[in-house]
Amino acid sequence: MTAIFACGPLFPQQTDPAYDLMVEMINASQRLNYEGLVTYEKMGNLKSAKVLHLVRDAEIFEQIISLNGPEGEFSSFSGIKECHKTSPFLGETSGLNINDSAYGQLKRSYSIKTAGTQRIAGREATLLVLRPNDAWRYGYVVAIDKQSGLMLQSVLLSLAGKPMERFQFIELSIGGDLDLMEVPSGSINLEADERADCKKNNSLFQQDAVEWQADWMPTGFVMTDSQLDEDGGQYSMVFSDGLAVLSVFVESSEASNKMPSFAATSGATVALVSKVQIEGSFFTVSVVGEIPSDTARRIIESVTRSSDMAKNS
Repeated sequence: MTAIFACGPLFPQQTDPAYDLMVEMINASQRLNYEGLVTYEKMGNLKSAKVLHLVRDAEIFEQIISLNGPEGEFSSFSGIKECHKTSPFLGETSGLNINDSAYGQLKRSYSIKTAGTQRIAGREATLLVLRPNDAWRYGYVVAIDKQSGLMLQSVLLSLAGKPMERFQFIELSIGGDLDLMEVPSGSINLEADERADCKKNNSLFQQDAVEWQADWMPTGFVMTDSQLDEDGGQYSMVFSDGLAVLSVFVESSEASNKMPSFAATSGATVALVSKVQIEGSFFTVSVVGEIPSDTARRIIESVTRSSDMAKNS
């Protein structure tokens, strides 16, 4: 499951038990102390890691240690529970950090239903199926621990319904001595500006000056960030439907002359780079994200200069 949920209002009260489970899963990730062993499978490659997650008042500390392949350790500390980072070892689909999700946004894009139970990491879990409402995004199956509400497994499914990537716990401990464990020194005292940045990064994105735009996006995808690299001339945009995330990059006409077109996939992630003629000049437009190739191709074809920029040029 993509770890980045768009922050927004809490789920409204629902009669469907699937939505109640999602609320329980979100709350559990923000209030429980736990540690365990996790695996992450992608394109036949299996990674394993040790995870430590501690909650202290409004602070969350997370540590991930890679157990196979190159040695590495990742630690993050958020000054408020709505501010999280993802693991470079497990990738953006680790599913370890889930914030309050904008329910209305998800409902536009996915049908969410319970689908029985399964035993994972020695614990009974309820399965949730997040089925896309169109063919422009992938689906997910999520397993939620019946006892604690934590997510024990997430599987990203292809358009044909076959697993493409899988994250899951294989061992899990909750509470107990973890509730008394001290957070590593030096991490608890975030500066005021760091807390402000955290809140800003998780608030509704406001665009000031938009240079490029995508005239087509699958239903539910909204822009969450945009940035201009003044040195290289690259303009980037990030979009999310509350679950899936994709990035669009537009290179300057000068840089585009040196860049070839190509397409590549890694598990569910696609990277599509194409030359597009806009207003008589060729620009290189790239789309990267956990989306089908046809989705990336249609997005590239829809990229244009913003109306304001076109008027001023």
